[in-house]
Amino acid sequence: MNLAPPLATTHNGQAETSIADKSAKPLRIAVLLGDAVNLDAHSAQVLGTFTERERVQICAANADQSSVHEQSSLTALLGQATTAIEQGKLVELKFNDGNLPQSLYLLDGLRAAKQRLHAHAFIAGFAAGNETTDVENAATVANAALAAAKRSPAQTVQHQTIANTLNEAFVALRQGVTALAARTQAPLKGTTDIKQTNNTNHQAGYWFSDQHQARVLCLNLVAKTSHQADESRNLNQSLVLTQGTQLAAPKALVDENRLFVPISGDSINELKAKLFQLLSSLDIGALDTSFASHQLAFWFERYDANAPLALVLMAASIDDLKLEAKAMLTALENDAVRHHGQHFKTPAGSCFTAKPLGDAGLTFVYPGVGTVYANMFNNLHEYFPALYHQLEREGDLSAMLQSPQIYAADVKTAAGMNLSQQAISGVGASYLFTKLLTQVFNIKPKMALGYSMGEAAMWASLDVWQTPHAMINATENSDIFNHAISGELTAVRRAWQLADDEAIVWNSFVVRADSHEIKALLPEFPRAYLAITQGDTCVIAGCETSCKALLATLGKRGIAANRVTAMHTAPAMLVHGQVQDFYTQALKPEALKAAAQDSPIRFISAAQTAPVIVDSHSIGRAIADTFCSPLDFSALIQNATEQGARLFVEVGADRQTSTLIDKISLAHASQSTANAATAAIACNAKGADAITSLLKCLAQLISHRVPLSLAPLIQPLSANAAPLSSAVLPEGEPQ
Repeated sequence: MNLAPPLATTHNGQAETSIADKSAKPLRIAVLLGDAVNLDAHSAQVLGTFTERERVQICAANADQSSVHEQSSLTALLGQATTAIEQGKLVELKFNDGNLPQSLYLLDGLRAAKQRLHAHAFIAGFAAGNETTDVENAATVANAALAAAKRSPAQTVQHQTIANTLNEAFVALRQGVTALAARTQAPLKGTTDIKQTNNTNHQAGYWFSDQHQARVLCLNLVAKTSHQADESRNLNQSLVLTQGTQLAAPKALVDENRLFVPISGDSINELKAKLFQLLSSLDIGALDTSFASHQLAFWFERYDANAPLALVLMAASIDDLKLEAKAMLTALENDAVRHHGQHFKTPAGSCFTAKPLGDAGLTFVYPGVGTVYANMFNNLHEYFPALYHQLEREGDLSAMLQSPQIYAADVKTAAGMNLSQQAISGVGASYLFTKLLTQVFNIKPKMALGYSMGEAAMWASLDVWQTPHAMINATENSDIFNHAISGELTAVRRAWQLADDEAIVWNSFVVRADSHEIKALLPEFPRAYLAITQGDTCVIAGCETSCKALLATLGKRGIAANRVTAMHTAPAMLVHGQVQDFYTQALKPEALKAAAQDSPIRFISAAQTAPVIVDSHSIGRAIADTFCSPLDFSALIQNATEQGARLFVEVGADRQTSTLIDKISLAHASQSTANAATAAIACNAKGADAITSLLKCLAQLISHRVPLSLAPLIQPLSANAAPLSSAVLPEGEPQ
């Protein structure tokens, strides 16, 4: 078996210099993606300062037609590159990916750091072995590369792929660098096997890692020999890559397949005129492949954020956009839309209202437990890499979203999450979307409220609690969530005075019924409880047999939730003090200062009529009161409306509360003509594309004339690119 150190090799294959004597020195080669999208202006400028004699080009010329046995291998060329890099030179690897010319720039990691170059990845080690085909040989080569990189297999994700030509090897290397820069865990093109030894998920999606720990990828390349006499042999090559501090450029939120056209005006007639102008231009330029992007830019430039009216058209193609524009024209002629303020929206997301609600009553609504779902918004990081980078530096993002359960290979894993896991992940989803709306799109709510445990998510997400991430571990190990009101239900056992060997079969049911009907029957069923009142439905919980008997007496059919939680029932009052202590948290000085100066956000609790006073004790008590008492969500929404809430934006996974709020508001409005109009909007929906759902939310906010930043829609690079941080470690990556 040949595991000699890589050789610096010329293009004609003759060995020049062994680098075996340098093996003790840690290898650290900075790699930058050489394309206009990912190479920022600063990097391009620095790379341009290398003189002609300081540049070395290694090309995969004609590599598609010849095997690695007829040319230099990738590891041999990396040996050559290493020698050049140690001489202070810049190495450019040139190859084709899908017949498109591509480049990778390689230079010394320390020199890159000194010149404030943020690498997309680093090459930390490589090895090669030419031996009979077997898995053991490939593993030996991979372990040799990891040893050279001083990395443990336990902290490494491994990809194995076929690379029969040098060009294919270069392409695989680029894909590995891109995966690290994009923080995306996904099989590479041509991957034949994926081995992961660090308990990360197998799904394509965000590449979670332990906080402050660099992601490590071991890229294992197998080259099948083309020589008849050597038919049983392979060339195995392994490269160890570690993440850099430069993030891949964000994907565009709006493109030719996801059209988003905002149109503003002083009157409906002006909007109609602009729609006719749009349709005319679409008919003229429909055959131009770049027409869509030009049109989008044109209408974004013309959009006036201060105009009294605005509509948004959304479509998946130019032809669909024409249909959406025509449907909008018809709607603008409709008397209910034009004069009576009926909100118009299409399934594609196009929307308009002649009586916008504005942001004076903009209210963030935080959903409760049970809204998270498998693989939720797993591609969101590709569009907002800087946001994920920020969240990752602030806390344990994997724990915050409960990634081992949510992004497991088996989608059933998420459905089996216990109460504490669901609570943590639900708060994490709300936290993520809050930062997305407030920091990326600059949307500022005037009020906030939560459905059940959504109250805790509200305080955690809106910069009130000083250390919200500390709640993750506390919740995971909480007796309240794991034993008292879930799991063994020890609080229920105490309330019902059961012996240790007496079983509890607990369930909850959603039933379409009036709460008064249920309350009238509760004395007959002491182990059944009215837990939640929400519009025209209620949730009863308790002993499964008692609940079913109550439903039978009621003459109603209930939908079983099959969830074990005694929140909002009488037994929960036994842990009220524990819950209050649990949620009595230190507050951020900024939050206290804002509260002293009449906080810009009013926080509304289901436990009281007046807004919650922003201090630790009041917040802890309000959450405990809501947690342990029956929840009247209808009363909460009515109270918020009476305090000025008009536009409710659900911030979190799926759309648990939006439909409920619309029904509650409609019923409330029908009681009196004096009640003001309201609307509920969700920013996510299970089963729908996460970006499309987000754009639909933004479109409705625009139509309601809520101030927000359009920069992420029209300038994705400048809006979402990772900032160059002076806090980056000298080594250029987390340790």
